[in-house]
Amino acid sequence: MKDIIIVCAGGYGKEALQIIKSINSRACQSGKEEPYHVIGFLNDEPDALKGSGIDVPIIGDIQNWKPYGDEVYALGFSNPQVKERIAEMLKGRGAKFESLIAPWSIVSRENMKIGEGCIITAYSIAPEAKIGNFVNIMGSMIGPKVEIGDYSTTTGFANVASARIGKRVYVGSHAVIIGNKKVGDDAYVCVGSVVVSNVKAGTKVFGVPAKRVDW
Repeated sequence: MKDIIIVCAGGYGKEALQIIKSINSRACQSGKEEPYHVIGFLNDEPDALKGSGIDVPIIGDIQNWKPYGDEVYALGFSNPQVKERIAEMLKGRGAKFESLIAPWSIVSRENMKIGEGCIITAYSIAPEAKIGNFVNIMGSMIGPKVEIGDYSTTTGFANVASARIGKRVYVGSHAVIIGNKKVGDDAYVCVGSVVVSNVKAGTKVFGVPAKRVDW
């Protein structure tokens, strides 16, 4: 059994907790030992869970935390730039991050790679997908041979078909990226957009078809 600490008690941190509980429950149903023991959350606001009904404590703040042993960490942020900053800070102090895959996700194991520190609640990930480090795939559909760079996030009902997504990219809910397109580093695909052409690095796009916006 691994001791695990969840970094951030916000929405994605709570999602990570539910994934861990589901993984443990599935193991118990199979007559196996629970894989994880949740130590608590790290969060810079100590009262963030007040009134939430969650029975897992906040054990410290993120900025001043120092890893202390063999515990592993789950990163509960959605913002790609924040994920990178916090992950690199804690890794520099010796933290080791776990990738969590929800038991209800349909994930192909055929020539597929998932990096460290990912949180995945995908509807499906097709064969030959390559998922980088600290990627969140939250209720999305990921097609065959998709590549997703480090620290990127895809959100609910997003559909990515055989595309190449760079680092620190955010793909909004219900967005669609059609096959063989490239989305550059630090790009932002807004909610409901349909990407039918390549997206340059650092660009925000919106609409059907998706076009650059400056707001």
